[in-house]
Amino acid sequence: MGKTRVDQTGESPDTTRAQRLSHPGAKMRGIFRSNGSIIMRLTGFLLFSACMLAAQETSKAPGPQPASQPVIRTGAQEVLLDLIVRDKKGKAVRDLNPNELEVYDEGTLQKVTSFRLVTANDDVGLGSAEERKPYDPMRQLRLVSLVFEGLDNESRRLTRQAALEFLKNPLEQNVYMAVFIIDQRLYVLQQFTNDRELLRRAIDTATTRQYTEFANQSAAIRKELEQVEHGMSTADTGSQPGRGNAGGGAFGSGMASARMAQMTLNILRYEETLTSDQQSRSSIYSLMSIIREQAGLPGRKTLVYFSGGLTVSEALIQQFHSIIGAANRANVSVYGVDARGLNSEALNSTGTSMLATAADSSRTQQLTDASINPDQVKEFDTLRDSIHSNPQQKLDELSTSTGGFMIANTNDFRPLLRRMSEDIETYYELAYVPQITAYDGRFRRVSLKVGRPNVKVQTRSGYFALPPNEESVMAYEMPLLNALNAATLPRSFQYRAAALRFGRQNDKLEYGLVVEVPMLDMTFTEDKERSQYKAHIGMLALIKNSKGEVVRRFSRDVPVTAPADKVEAFRRGHFTQTYHLALAPGRYTLESAIMDQEGIKGSAKRVSVVVPVEPAAAVSLSSLALIRRIEAQPSGAQVDAEDPFHFQGGRVVPTLDGTIAVAGGGELSYYFVVYPMPASTEKPQLTMMFLHDGKVVAKAAPELPAPDATGIIRYVASLPLASFTPGDYEVRTIVKQGATAAEEHAVFTINP
Repeated sequence: MGKTRVDQTGESPDTTRAQRLSHPGAKMRGIFRSNGSIIMRLTGFLLFSACMLAAQETSKAPGPQPASQPVIRTGAQEVLLDLIVRDKKGKAVRDLNPNELEVYDEGTLQKVTSFRLVTANDDVGLGSAEERKPYDPMRQLRLVSLVFEGLDNESRRLTRQAALEFLKNPLEQNVYMAVFIIDQRLYVLQQFTNDRELLRRAIDTATTRQYTEFANQSAAIRKELEQVEHGMSTADTGSQPGRGNAGGGAFGSGMASARMAQMTLNILRYEETLTSDQQSRSSIYSLMSIIREQAGLPGRKTLVYFSGGLTVSEALIQQFHSIIGAANRANVSVYGVDARGLNSEALNSTGTSMLATAADSSRTQQLTDASINPDQVKEFDTLRDSIHSNPQQKLDELSTSTGGFMIANTNDFRPLLRRMSEDIETYYELAYVPQITAYDGRFRRVSLKVGRPNVKVQTRSGYFALPPNEESVMAYEMPLLNALNAATLPRSFQYRAAALRFGRQNDKLEYGLVVEVPMLDMTFTEDKERSQYKAHIGMLALIKNSKGEVVRRFSRDVPVTAPADKVEAFRRGHFTQTYHLALAPGRYTLESAIMDQEGIKGSAKRVSVVVPVEPAAAVSLSSLALIRRIEAQPSGAQVDAEDPFHFQGGRVVPTLDGTIAVAGGGELSYYFVVYPMPASTEKPQLTMMFLHDGKVVAKAAPELPAPDATGIIRYVASLPLASFTPGDYEVRTIVKQGATAAEEHAVFTINP
């Protein structure tokens, strides 16, 4: 899990910590073994046969190859396309000749290296008889993932009927289906099987589960509130409270009532923004998980996504495009099913509401010199996000870009599901070798022209030019990986990264990763038309073991927008990203990279991490984390119980910057966790010492509070620094319990 923070509080570089504490408290086509050698044909939309393959071939002992083993191409790279070809009546075309096709990669005509028709029960080569291959069920594997998300009562009924009808289609011996459900996270209800009864049970479970309650009541209240707000924006804004009628009914009359109505509506809108973003992330990352793990198997893969549409905010556009790239790379075709049927609401109702909100906010701001309300601050963000609010638009894009099609605006899904079943059973496979000089992560568009009239080809829109050994790289991660793989790490700007140690988890130790970037070094690009500035940060962190293997990987893509009058406050802030993980004892390397995407510049660094063996029968102490601020935890908000930075109803936002200004009464605040010995009856004793030039200048021994319900003590220590002279200091923290003791230290600098 990770937490992102972008400071925008208007702090100056000299702001004291007392002021900062304002909130208390390549898919593998197949692996074949022959004479002790392993040969891999990498094909996942972008197929790569390593150049080392030729060297492996020459070192093998000669001998006949099994007849069922497919030919291994030794070219540097290969793109593999699945083609669905139909005539104007929608009937599958099975006699297409490769001479009737032209393939273009980034507008350049390509030479087709192979072209064949693939059917459910055979593997028909379109070349000579010698090139035809016998039936291989593993090579012709068909995977179908049924995914259900966000279904209301009517959608569940339609979806259940459609999915069960789909099950009635013939299932060949190599067709396996699985059932998933997305409800804030991904759940599997049935793993891949061709047992129809098991699949029926899973579909019943997925389509009878209750989702959001009270939706209709909330929608009705929201509609009334929007009418009140609209009336308020068109009323005489210069009137005194009590004059006019900004809204009637349950809300009474007068400006005061209208303001209360707008306040309630803003509450709903703010929640809707957060919930929508959370739901979009849940959908995108769940779909990505299903897609990326199928890259390791051959054959055609299909994902049938039953939902009420897919809404993607501006902040998640790159992640959405990464799904398309991953699906094309893994040979997965998505068929989006808008489960709302014909009785769904207007497609752009959300977008229309958002646009109306922005328009009303703009109108109000022009008519009055009153203080700016939150909707007016977010006016341009609202306009931008409304473009992406059509729930069918992204569902259609995801489907058509991956070689599938969208099923929508109908209460009878059966005809189109039968057509989808035909796509699974029969398709063409086409391959070509593109001329890629650099794996820069850029999207390369693919287009086809068919010489035969009245024929339509259904295929993928393109692929990301990713390294062959990177199976599921997000597009924004490519420059970050390039930075880490460079002979000399780039250092265009300064940032900090560290791994802070916490308590034991069984035989491992818990660590909190912290990456901190001063926004002052980031590029803010002015958008004069919208009177705002934008920055864009990409972040990648890898934890590698002593063998150089990646143990954990974290990344974020964070676009930032700031109104023109707030940009200086944003520049004085910090981008802070935290993650937590558990590591076994040993030596590791924390590799991190930051990309300023607006300024097209980056920095990278490596930090050694040594995980010690913690004695079991001893008191222990976490690393000392200097505090930038403590964020209050909203009542009822979901808390990540494993996040070590959570503290008594709030969350510590750490800082790796040890510089403190004493002007205005500076204060040192730091956070640590004590892990007492469970079997000991003695209380842990705390001692804190502050040293300057090796001499103790301050010392304290406060009493520790009792352990919390988990048996640990989370502690925040604060020390006023007004009497301290400028210079370099060290804080030592010692905890004793019985005959055992633990000690940690941190350094900081006091500036005038």
